[in-house]
Amino acid sequence: MAVKKKKTNKKFSYRMKKTLVAVMLTIAIAFIALIFRVFFLIDQDQDRYKKRVLAQQSYISNEIKYRRGDIVDRNGTTLAISVKVYDAVVSPSEILSDNNENNRDYTIKTVAEFFKIDEEELRTKINERPNSKYMLLEGAKGLSADEKDKFNKLVEESEQAAKEAKPGKKGEGAVTVPPVINGVWFEERFERKYPLSTVACKIIGFVDGDMGNTGIEEYYNDSLSGSNGREYGYYDSELNLQRTVKAPINGDTVISSIDANVQGILEKKVDYYMKEPGAKNVAVMLMDPNNGEVIAMASNGQFDLNNPRDLSAYYTDSEVAVMSNEEKTTALNTMWKNFCISDTYEPGSTFKNFTVAAALDEGTVNANTTFNCEGKTTVADYEIGCANRVAHGIVTPKKALMESCNVALLNMALGLGRDQFYRYMNLYGFGKNTGIDMRGEQKGIIHKKDNLNSTELATSSFGQTQNVTMVQMLSAFCSLINGGKYYQPHVVKEIVNEQGGIVEKMDGKLLRHTVTSQTSDFIKDALLATVKEGTAKPAAVPGYEISGKTGTAEKHEKDSDGKYLVSFIGFVPYDKPQLAIYVIVDEPNVEDQAHSTYATEFASEIMKEILPFLGLYADEDAAGANDEEGEDGDSDNKGPSLDSLIPGDGVVDDDLSDVGTQDGASHNDESQDNESQDSESQDSESQDSTSQDVGSQDDQSSGDSADGQMQDDQV
Repeated sequence: MAVKKKKTNKKFSYRMKKTLVAVMLTIAIAFIALIFRVFFLIDQDQDRYKKRVLAQQSYISNEIKYRRGDIVDRNGTTLAISVKVYDAVVSPSEILSDNNENNRDYTIKTVAEFFKIDEEELRTKINERPNSKYMLLEGAKGLSADEKDKFNKLVEESEQAAKEAKPGKKGEGAVTVPPVINGVWFEERFERKYPLSTVACKIIGFVDGDMGNTGIEEYYNDSLSGSNGREYGYYDSELNLQRTVKAPINGDTVISSIDANVQGILEKKVDYYMKEPGAKNVAVMLMDPNNGEVIAMASNGQFDLNNPRDLSAYYTDSEVAVMSNEEKTTALNTMWKNFCISDTYEPGSTFKNFTVAAALDEGTVNANTTFNCEGKTTVADYEIGCANRVAHGIVTPKKALMESCNVALLNMALGLGRDQFYRYMNLYGFGKNTGIDMRGEQKGIIHKKDNLNSTELATSSFGQTQNVTMVQMLSAFCSLINGGKYYQPHVVKEIVNEQGGIVEKMDGKLLRHTVTSQTSDFIKDALLATVKEGTAKPAAVPGYEISGKTGTAEKHEKDSDGKYLVSFIGFVPYDKPQLAIYVIVDEPNVEDQAHSTYATEFASEIMKEILPFLGLYADEDAAGANDEEGEDGDSDNKGPSLDSLIPGDGVVDDDLSDVGTQDGASHNDESQDNESQDSESQDSESQDSTSQDVGSQDDQSSGDSADGQMQDDQV
């Protein structure tokens, strides 16, 4: 039989209790000491431990934005530049999570005062986004470095004051800690600035984000753009921040052919003309005929490049407010449009230069060829004649240009025939893009070769039934006065990198030859005589040999009765052309628009002011002071002035709608000086008009003037 062991009860002695209590107290004291140590370390070495944590995390990476290249004019004047600016950002989450109410209030109040923002509005926006870590301050964008630094100094001062105000050693008493600014920082970016505001706005263009919009900004966007860099960072074993930077590649600088001083003068002249007497459109182009460089190019409708979507100059606030998106887009595109490259029109008698040059070059006429002008002739059952049916008598090619004789011109075109006439239209670049380095160029409208029948040849010879652009006309005209060399027009001379090295140079791209040097010399001589003795006398500038041709185009669009586009195309100096000019006044705001004098006098006024800027100075002994009396003693009759227009007695015969006129075409008129057979010189601008020989048509006579001044040539 098994024997049971007797259980013994162990007692928890007093000694054991004391030991347990001692152990527990020791642990508690150690734990309390540890807590104090942790808080001490957090307070004293938090930056070092943050770095240690960061060292165990992945590296940081920040993008470095490139700087867009500048645009400067031919003299180095800055037209467009990218400036580093800063945008203020707040973190509502960080501001509101601060347990110190004083800090919250102080931050909001300081931000509102410094950036001049309504405090209550800012407080409301912050409270509405309690979880947001990013809120861009609308009233604090595009800040300068000075503004940013001043605010950061306020932040540093508040932090320093709070640090210095911490309670000192025991017994020194409590110290009130000043509030600090939390949750505010700055983002860096580049902002495009245009120092000259409106000057050359339609040539320079502007920037939307990183992309150019219109003008040089758009066409040369790839050259102006660069590539972003990147900054990589990590903490090494010594807790030092190590950075690796891949520098950004900044954009190249584009050097324009534009002269900002001259461009500014043109724009002021255009603006002044639009105010008095006013017109639908006014445009001026200047080009170097020896390389195709555009020196200046201005038209009405200027806008501020720093605020390109501001329509307030042309519409009231109420008008803009009721616009649909489509209407607003149309209004903006109209304002941004460059008339010189984007609008087409019938040129009128300035086109006669090209017909005469083609006929001379092909040998179908020579300088001594004569035509008998009886004031009108019949072509394919259509009566076509000179303005007011004035008979010019025996006319040479030179006199045909001087007096703007339609009968002589149409006979030259008929002599060329459709094949040769069409070939020269292509040589001159009509009906196709010139290749100018700008977006939005139009091709214009010319007759197809198969459609160039006798009537179309006749009307095309003096600038009717075909549409062109200003850049087409001036580029082709330059080839007529520089020996026959057709250069591609361009608005940029050179592209250089950040170090100043040449990336690309546009010295003048010769595309083709249009006429011989002998023909070029003839055209120059004839156009000099046209300013001295012919229809373009008002274009004369004392001390200069100005040469050129006038044009007056009657418009036959809807509701365009009595409306004209008048023009002048010319060059200076006569012997070695350095500057070509083309002026258009579309529908001048006057009762009688059919006078090219509105364009010639405007051209003269422009040249007087700009020529010295371009290094072309007046020669008091120059024969080009063509406002002197001629050898026969006849005084120079400059025709109607802008201030006091003498009415002419032109006859306007309409309706050529069924003889090959294309869409958008208009009929043209040209002024002329009519020398009477008794040698009595009289200035006469006459209109050209093409019409069917229908006896029921009305002659719209405006009466004889005292000096015989008449409207320009009209078929």
